[in-house]
Amino acid sequence: MRLKNGIVLDQDFILSPKDIETQGEWITALTPWRGEEPGGWIDLSNKLVIPGLIDQHIHGCGGFDVEDASLEALAAMSEELARHGVTSFCPTVMARPIEGLPPILNMIRAGQRQGLPGAYVHGARLEGPYLSPLKKGAQKESCLSKPDAGEFLALWNRYPGLIKIVDLAPELEGAEDFIRRVRSRCVISMAHTAASYEGALEAFRQGVGQATHLFNGMAALDHREPGPAGAVLDSEQVRAELICDGIHIHPAMLRLAFRILGSRAVVVSDSMRAAGMPDGEYTLGGQRAWVRRGAALLQDGTLAGSTTNLHQELRNLLRFGIPLAQAVKAMTLNPAVQLGADKTTGSIQPGKYADLVVLDQDYEIFMVLVKGKIRWCRNRAPAECP
Repeated sequence: MRLKNGIVLDQDFILSPKDIETQGEWITALTPWRGEEPGGWIDLSNKLVIPGLIDQHIHGCGGFDVEDASLEALAAMSEELARHGVTSFCPTVMARPIEGLPPILNMIRAGQRQGLPGAYVHGARLEGPYLSPLKKGAQKESCLSKPDAGEFLALWNRYPGLIKIVDLAPELEGAEDFIRRVRSRCVISMAHTAASYEGALEAFRQGVGQATHLFNGMAALDHREPGPAGAVLDSEQVRAELICDGIHIHPAMLRLAFRILGSRAVVVSDSMRAAGMPDGEYTLGGQRAWVRRGAALLQDGTLAGSTTNLHQELRNLLRFGIPLAQAVKAMTLNPAVQLGADKTTGSIQPGKYADLVVLDQDYEIFMVLVKGKIRWCRNRAPAECP
């Protein structure tokens, strides 16, 4: 396949007039524009090509949830995500007892092995159960437990390599042992935590490599008590997830975070099943949630995930004043690096998957390719696309 005359956000995240050649799943060449040529090609004049978006923290969308534990639900999520420019993702499980995870992990593993009709799966994400009840957010308190490295490693050994990220409140009893024994297996992400600034820095020193939905599920940033958010911003290595729906974080705080974090910023949706659906009543992690004007809330007013998607967050970030290259990198290459997938995806260059999103001049999606196959095309079925 040849995609010609587009403006490509290249491997250095610089806008360049390039033609893209693909063969099968892979990008094989990026070349300067060569004008019209014989043979079949797709004209992308007046179009922008960016890498496929990667959502490493998503519970559900399109009326479906990972915890439906149904391959049909995962496939429906995969299709819905591809429509919005997401070419790969980590299905994320809310806090629940470890013994309740196998049916969900079996489903995720089946989706990964068999393939899905849209976005593909990098692996599973466990947002719990090792979280603080003091900062539980929308997590069900009865499902929380103290970190248990032996318990987790038994699960890991049953599903080797499947779990890419596990969330942890590092101040809990057993956390230090957990970090020491698990840090070589997958990313440990600080989440739903009552840790102090000093406690968070110590956790980073021990091997925690990321913070889950920065500023949410933790103490507020304060000039006298910087807390875990201050520790993240003060660190030089730890990556931080940001939910950029304009509800979870004020645009001014997002601008501040992007300036400080640079390439450590990772944009996520943290979306629940109501994403892409009308306002109304839904569920998240076994609890009822109500969506009003796009905000998902539990009965007590606690935010219950989001109803956004990465493409909408990209448009938000551009509106908030974040440069295009930095915003795109935070939802492509940065999460790919975090997931250990940057050799095959996350940027547009030969030797990587042809995970591509084509945008028009208004940053609306025109076409989406996942591993070289057109999975969505505006106003047409994929088979009818050029």
